[in-house]
Amino acid sequence: MLGMVAVLFGAMAFTNPSKTSVVGSYGVSATDPARIELTLCADYTFSYQDFSDPAKPIQVSGNWEHKGNAVQLLHANSTYTFHDKWKFDKDGAVAKSRKGMTFYTLCKL
Repeated sequence: MLGMVAVLFGAMAFTNPSKTSVVGSYGVSATDPARIELTLCADYTFSYQDFSDPAKPIQVSGNWEHKGNAVQLLHANSTYTFHDKWKFDKDGAVAKSRKGMTFYTLCKL
């Protein structure tokens, strides 16, 4: 019986965030000059901005898809490459991305 409870608890600890839990806006501190922000809408559209490099400001929009605990940003209209794959914690409160050796962590606003 105790083993069954442990297995059930373990399975629940690794559940993926639902689509509704990742919908919302994520960003860095308001005082951060990079002004990185990702907004995921319920209709599977997104907007993303990253002004961390003033010579290459990124402001894109498009569609997104949910795969497990990750979101893939699609059909972006950007001249520059950007963080287009994001992983979420189980509550959907934190989004993390890696592009090369650049790591981003955004919190739900």
